[in-house]
Amino acid sequence: MNPMDPPGPPRPDPDDPQDPTESAASYGAAALAAYEGSRALAARDAAHRAHTERLLLVCADTLDACGRLLAEGPDGADPAAYHRSLELVVRQLESAVTDEGLEVFGRAGERADPATHHVVEVRAVPSGAVDDEVLEVVRRGYRYRGQVLRAARVVVAAAEEGADGGTGRAPREGTTHG
Repeated sequence: MNPMDPPGPPRPDPDDPQDPTESAASYGAAALAAYEGSRALAARDAAHRAHTERLLLVCADTLDACGRLLAEGPDGADPAAYHRSLELVVRQLESAVTDEGLEVFGRAGERADPATHHVVEVRAVPSGAVDDEVLEVVRRGYRYRGQVLRAARVVVAAAEEGADGGTGRAPREGTTHG
């Protein structure tokens, strides 16, 4: 045998009791499984690309609407009409991203949750409020597919502890989330 010749097909191992037809069948099953796996991965990639393109088109439409509002400027329009137009753009964008699975949280009146809210200030419980109620939202929070993307930054109500007045205290242990 010439060492420069290409290698031939592998020879069966004489110590291996496996039938060569079994080996071919298991190789075929493995190849089929790999093919099906790659098809599934390609389908997921295509769905992800389509989802991303839909979101980008929503963002493009919003950018266009904001550009039109900026070009018109608040000076030449009725301020109330300008404000309504801006609110409309915001509602359209919120609706589109909510339809795609983005969940907004951090609203006044809801109960602060350490897993989703970052407490930036604690105030005494005002009349009609309850302990750990969100009094003010500094920045809303967002969740996508059950995962917190950004915690809400909030001001919460807390029952007074002692004679310090209860206002302006640092957040209590366990009520913050970065």
